[in-house]
Amino acid sequence: MAEYKDTVGKGELLGHPIGLVVLFFTEMWERFSYYGMRGLLKLYMVNFLFVNMRQQFQGNTEMLIPGMPDDILFWPTLQKLIPGEVGAQASMIYGLYTGLVYLTPVFGGMIADKYLGQRKTVAIGGTLMAIGQFMLMSPNLFFVALLFLIIGNGAFKPNISTQVGNLYQPGDPRRDGAFTYFYMGINLGAFLTNFVCGTLAALYGWKYGFGAAGVGMLLGVTVYLLSQSYLAPDNMMKSKEEKHEDDVQTPEVQETGSGTTLTIVNGLLGIDVLIAIALPIWGFMTSFSLNMIMGFLFTITAAFFINGLRKAKPALTESEWQGIAALVGLCVLNIVFWSVYEQQGNTMQSWADEQTVWPIIFGFQIPSTWFQSFNPGVIFLLAPLLDMFWAWQNRRGKEPSSVTKMAIGSVILGLSFIVMVVGVRMVGDTKGSPFWPLFCTFLLTIGELYLSPVGLSLVTKVAPARVVSMMMGMWFLSSFAGNYLSGYIGTFYENKTLSKEAFFWLLTFLGLGTGGLMFAFNKPLKKILG
Repeated sequence: MAEYKDTVGKGELLGHPIGLVVLFFTEMWERFSYYGMRGLLKLYMVNFLFVNMRQQFQGNTEMLIPGMPDDILFWPTLQKLIPGEVGAQASMIYGLYTGLVYLTPVFGGMIADKYLGQRKTVAIGGTLMAIGQFMLMSPNLFFVALLFLIIGNGAFKPNISTQVGNLYQPGDPRRDGAFTYFYMGINLGAFLTNFVCGTLAALYGWKYGFGAAGVGMLLGVTVYLLSQSYLAPDNMMKSKEEKHEDDVQTPEVQETGSGTTLTIVNGLLGIDVLIAIALPIWGFMTSFSLNMIMGFLFTITAAFFINGLRKAKPALTESEWQGIAALVGLCVLNIVFWSVYEQQGNTMQSWADEQTVWPIIFGFQIPSTWFQSFNPGVIFLLAPLLDMFWAWQNRRGKEPSSVTKMAIGSVILGLSFIVMVVGVRMVGDTKGSPFWPLFCTFLLTIGELYLSPVGLSLVTKVAPARVVSMMMGMWFLSSFAGNYLSGYIGTFYENKTLSKEAFFWLLTFLGLGTGGLMFAFNKPLKKILG
């Protein structure tokens, strides 16, 4: 492998390279854009878009969106793909969208690794997302806008994250802290956006909220393009150096993974294929066509990913395959974590909108969309404290391993929804205090901090440099499955398949079960990861 070369050489801030500041603000504005739109998405569908789509299809002459054509908004097709109440349909679209923005990074990482490099891919992705946000200002372009956002995010997301890892030498103890600060940037943008986008939407209309999200994305692209000199060398440049050195190595050094390890990897990746086979069959039996579509999508993605790893040049070694096997195992558990966590923007937002009394301050009624700012606000405050706490543990030789941190996070996530179980019993079918969703969110935020930034850091530490963007894409692929699953789980709440109390108990057990499995596999995973 090529020796790391510190070509940044632009000084430091708070003990980290200046390049981290650039990536911090680039990601902050991108997340401002994403979470501003996400905070409006479900309420926009339930309270405005789907209502008007249905009126148009039923021939209502008093449409709120004049001239809305059926052939663009696909209302009959939507009814066929997602039968049920409007809330359940919005839940599935929410899960589908938030899932697909984590699927496309698999391909975005491969494109960056093999063709464009990380910098060009990030710039293209940010531009596409800005276009998509502005398209949302027109209801007729809703689904087309989502497509632009999904593709743009796929190009942007994996390649901005891997550039954080590129700023540090292998084994640099600052890496985990860097990703924690990077995560703060994500959540600073997510915290600010709902006060801007949510307020504009409430006071002036939905399109102004989406327009503000588009402006935020343009600011992120501008920061990134004007600060290229502070970043580490592009991954394509580093890959060329590695290839030159590896070409002179002996065949023994270039041995490929084989035997038990490769079997494990194929088996773990095969889980995607099994899911892909099961979902279409289940979808056919239940006439639930959307699951059939997603099943085929799983199949294509799994095959594409396996093929990309096997064709890596130089070929992956046995030890590298072991690291990949460990990462894939964690990805499977990560699916369940995000299916529970993403209820925050789905069913928890429904609770915040329908069953919470928000205060009036100086004559201004706080919109329920402000609820979405609580989670990133807590993260922004707690992330540096948690980083200092881990550093304190490290100095005493008691810092948990990355896998242990992730297990702790999953357990805390599960326990957080016990708060909502109590809240349901106290509130019933009326409206209650903001305490219940806010305290639940406070706890699940701590769980998120123990898992999400640690997982990102783990990928950059374990994945071979020549496939690191691909493996980052694989990590986001597990988030895709989790987010899509969150939409389906949310239909149990919206369609009243489960009582609200039973629904929140389900989330509790899913979180606790995931944490338990991570603890159970901690020793073998630690042995592989070193």
